[in-house]
Amino acid sequence: MHKNGGASFAPRALQAALVISVALLASCRSTKFVDERTQIMSDGLEINASDDFFKIYDVDFSDPSAQSQGQKAADKDMDGEYIFMRMYYPEYDNKASSVNMLKNLIIMADPNPELASHSSIGFGLEDDFYGLTLYSRKDLKKESCLFPEENLYMKLCNPYKSTQTTLAIKVTPEEYKAAKKMLEKDFAEQKVKYWATKNLVVGIDGFKRKKLPREKSKLGGRDLKKGYISSTKKQKHFVCSTYLAYVLQSCVKKIDDFFKARNIAYDKVSPTDLYHIPGIKVLFTSTWVDYKIAAKEFVNSKPRFSKYLTD
Repeated sequence: MHKNGGASFAPRALQAALVISVALLASCRSTKFVDERTQIMSDGLEINASDDFFKIYDVDFSDPSAQSQGQKAADKDMDGEYIFMRMYYPEYDNKASSVNMLKNLIIMADPNPELASHSSIGFGLEDDFYGLTLYSRKDLKKESCLFPEENLYMKLCNPYKSTQTTLAIKVTPEEYKAAKKMLEKDFAEQKVKYWATKNLVVGIDGFKRKKLPREKSKLGGRDLKKGYISSTKKQKHFVCSTYLAYVLQSCVKKIDDFFKARNIAYDKVSPTDLYHIPGIKVLFTSTWVDYKIAAKEFVNSKPRFSKYLTD
């Protein structure tokens, strides 16, 4: 689809997705995890963060107790590279806007207690991650927290109130190169597209999972009728998180093995599901406007990441 056509089609597609999502919300709405969300927010992920909001984690969020001390030491010494992801909680000055409505619907449909409505991927801690959004004419674009005006999606957000959390996963040098090559190729060709109706697939599954006990609602916590999809089956239509899951599954063996063993379909992965992939580390959180300062502070406290931030 040509860019002009994509731009004119985007509002109609979003309106249709919102109408259907509101109907689903009315019939499926659950407040099971409200207390957990409140606790998470009180621990540091405030919606209305202050300008100097900053917190360092550098922990394995999925299950720190799952690895023995020996395994942790072996992972620390492994010759590898890090692939990075950013989770966004955007704030909009116009609360009645369609983008704010979509954000709220994504979060309401999310079975996890963490807060995020968008995700992107990068290969360093520089402010140039790759993201896929409807408002960037459905194309794969670079996203900068410091220069949101350069991205049609990010320019709609308030960078002083919007927050981001940076995650990382350690992979082999070969897997790092494969993922980076895949992203650069997709970015150059612009054949990968954001497809609004894919939000319904993720949202419907999220509502279903919210009704399950917490252990069963987690990523891979239950068998799915439509489960694992081989990454060799080439896809072009995604939402932000399903594209990230597809790239990771395609290039990182331990993630492909995890998806296969747990019967996980990448096209049902929500942004916050990315927190719960084994090996994912949560590094730091900041407001958008303070991203570079926060990245430098993080690297100062964790020197092993210094090669990923060059300025």
